[in-house]
Amino acid sequence: MQKFVLMLAILFGFTVAIHAQTAGSPSSKPSASASDPSASAPAQPIAFNHKLHVQTAKMTCNECHEPRGDGSNLALPQPAKCMSCHVSIATNNPDIKRVAEAAKNEDPILWVRIYRVPSFVTFSHKTHAGNTCEECHGPVAERTAIAQEKDTTMGSCIACHQAKGAPTTCDTCHALMSTKNRSPFDLDPRVLARLGIPPAGKSAPSISAWHVSLHANPELAAISIFLHAPTL
Repeated sequence: MQKFVLMLAILFGFTVAIHAQTAGSPSSKPSASASDPSASAPAQPIAFNHKLHVQTAKMTCNECHEPRGDGSNLALPQPAKCMSCHVSIATNNPDIKRVAEAAKNEDPILWVRIYRVPSFVTFSHKTHAGNTCEECHGPVAERTAIAQEKDTTMGSCIACHQAKGAPTTCDTCHALMSTKNRSPFDLDPRVLARLGIPPAGKSAPSISAWHVSLHANPELAAISIFLHAPTL
């Protein structure tokens, strides 16, 4: 009888633990609510209404998010840029007054990032110029506040590349380059072969070939889990 009660207690403990882990585990899906994505948007230092600026003011994305450098990155608007319009528009708005003060003092606006690319992922807006902003960021022009609406995990990016006929080799998004513009793995062919990465001058493995090698090599699978990109 005591053993039976003990087994029930252990089973109950496992059930509670599993339920708590499931309830507390982070979701890989975008955090925004399907009915009202703006409701789950993080608070920004300045309340910026994309719907107002796009639909009413007829502004385009690039007017605020200008290309930087070679165009790989897009800038987040800063006070001086905002005041090029708001020097005479909505000047009594409390947020605009704060922007004007920041522009006067040359203080930056510390915007809260919604989408972030991990350090080991190479992403260029210039390369993706043929796509629309909505494909990766959702219907921003319809939002009063911005939350993450699109899935930008590795699987989602690969699926999009496959659908558009874009490259899906490892070095497409994971360009691990040294200061001499060479892959650091080129220095040790044994490490290169162990990771399934071809020597310099040869084509990189396809995603499907990479995944096959993961099933055949548990150690390589462990490395893949360690390097797996989180939600951007």
